[in-house]
Amino acid sequence: MPPLEAFGPSIAIGMILLVMLWFAMGTQRNIRKGNEILRWLQTGLPMLGRKTTMRWLGSSAVELGIANAEAPFREATVVVVLEPRDVSVLWAYARSRGRRDFLIVRANLRRPPRFSMDVGDPRGWTGRPETGDPGWRTVDWPDGCIALAGPGADEALIRSAWDRLGKASEGVWRLTVQPVVPHLEVHLRPPAVATVASDRVIEPIRDLAAQLARD
Repeated sequence: MPPLEAFGPSIAIGMILLVMLWFAMGTQRNIRKGNEILRWLQTGLPMLGRKTTMRWLGSSAVELGIANAEAPFREATVVVVLEPRDVSVLWAYARSRGRRDFLIVRANLRRPPRFSMDVGDPRGWTGRPETGDPGWRTVDWPDGCIALAGPGADEALIRSAWDRLGKASEGVWRLTVQPVVPHLEVHLRPPAVATVASDRVIEPIRDLAAQLARD
């Protein structure tokens, strides 16, 4: 029987081939998944603006820039963040920590909000709010979520938007409103693309932005 050392090069080559195969398959899977979400977004994006630019950020994120945003938006960005399926160890670690495919919507309004509020679901990948400034208070929120509100925050408005987004998506991870840019930021898991149209997800964001810019 040959010594185990003789199998070392073969094992190393096999591991390298396995990593390369996983990377190739994971990259292809992410591109397919990303394109699927991009097609799904086509019906909702006109609520933000009529002209969109797109760029891939590696194989795990796609950024959509809204150049000529519709009122009440001054500008908006949608980022499709995908699981790191191309790197097996990172993918396994991320999934164990709650990472899934999700969307980030960032928007600057034509008139900034007059208050700050930050709500997050700590079970989500990005769902733990930052510690608020002095004078902020903790607000009771259902399902173990954490909500921090600055002076004069319209809790009912934010709660209504959170509930609408939750019903239209697979779950909201984060909703932030603040007078400084970005004025509005939402992190959420998209629904199964065949079940809910994307305008059902974008509409609550647009309606919230309109209320914030009106105050």
